[in-house]
Amino acid sequence: MAGLEELKARVAEEVEAQRGRLHQISRVLYENPELGSEEFRSAELLTGELEKDGFQVDRGLLGMPTAFCATFRGRGEGPRIAVIAEYDALPGVGHGCGHNLISAAAVGAGVAASRVICDLYGEVLVVGTPAEEGRGPSGGSKVIMADGEFWDDVDAAVMLHPGTGYSVGNGSLGIWNVKMEFQGQTSHAAASPQKGVNALNAATLAFMATHMLRQEARRDANLVIHGIITEGGLASNIIPDRAVCDFGVRSTDEVYLEEMVEKVARCAEGAALAMGAKVKVTKRKGYSGKKVNEPLIEALWENYASLGVEMKHWRESVSGMPMASTDFGDVSQRIPAASSNIKITEYGTPGHSKQMAEATMTPEGQEAMIVGAKALAMTLVELLADPERLRSVKEYFDDH
Repeated sequence: MAGLEELKARVAEEVEAQRGRLHQISRVLYENPELGSEEFRSAELLTGELEKDGFQVDRGLLGMPTAFCATFRGRGEGPRIAVIAEYDALPGVGHGCGHNLISAAAVGAGVAASRVICDLYGEVLVVGTPAEEGRGPSGGSKVIMADGEFWDDVDAAVMLHPGTGYSVGNGSLGIWNVKMEFQGQTSHAAASPQKGVNALNAATLAFMATHMLRQEARRDANLVIHGIITEGGLASNIIPDRAVCDFGVRSTDEVYLEEMVEKVARCAEGAALAMGAKVKVTKRKGYSGKKVNEPLIEALWENYASLGVEMKHWRESVSGMPMASTDFGDVSQRIPAASSNIKITEYGTPGHSKQMAEATMTPEGQEAMIVGAKALAMTLVELLADPERLRSVKEYFDDH
């Protein structure tokens, strides 16, 4: 059997040989963006490409029509190592989060690994996870898959995400949604305001009370609270009897996050009491923060570095301030998992923008996709070929 370094070199060559194919996949997705839970053509394109290379494809996972798991087995039973694909687009923007590159790179990494594992025990999985942006019944599909125990049969998972720089091991924020629905009483705003109960005033008071929580927030927990008033009345001459606030509450500390969600809910209850209104508060967990797995992050980082990528040390990325939330966090809470960022455009380009979408099809964006696919493929093979590395990854997960 070939040595590990030879396997890595071979798998990188296999990705390089797919350059034109991966470019075409990413372009088709770019030109035909589909919103979350509606990625029917995208999922069919990706699964069709994987089936061409001998993958066994299971479509419609856990009742999600556009979710899939494509599997390729090596010499025999062994570890199951996954690379994750995302392929939903943003309304009015298209692939402004670069999911067309994520899915093309996942296909490239999976296919490349499948072509060199004939002497290895175990399986390579390409897992299609729809609606990462949270839209529709499959929204946050990785959470649905976690709740459905799908990840429990997977030994480790890796993925990449486009951005403005290369890095490995960046954290993410757990997020909850808090919805406040205030009920008051309509009345003429000038002739008989005293007969009304102003639901908008209650909502405004709750908004300000929530804002005041920030001063006493734990700085080490990376707390973020953001919200909008989605309903506030129908006419200015009517005391509004209904107002609705929608808040997102985020933190890297899962326990502290739940504590802050309760405080935000009490802001609504206190505001309703003060204004004589009624309120219904709905608290819904969104995504978990990422659980760090240092051995897996280090392996992925080393594979990027071996390809000549210049980036900060993975420990610096791990200790940096998380900037967003992702359902990949829920994968990392169930199994060893590590993600990476690839540079497709210059610093300062906003995420979730048409500029970011356009960057996916530039020469820089396409080259970053190839580099990322190589690093992912090398990591897949390493976890299958090096039992010591995989054992350290799993032991770290169990101990932290």
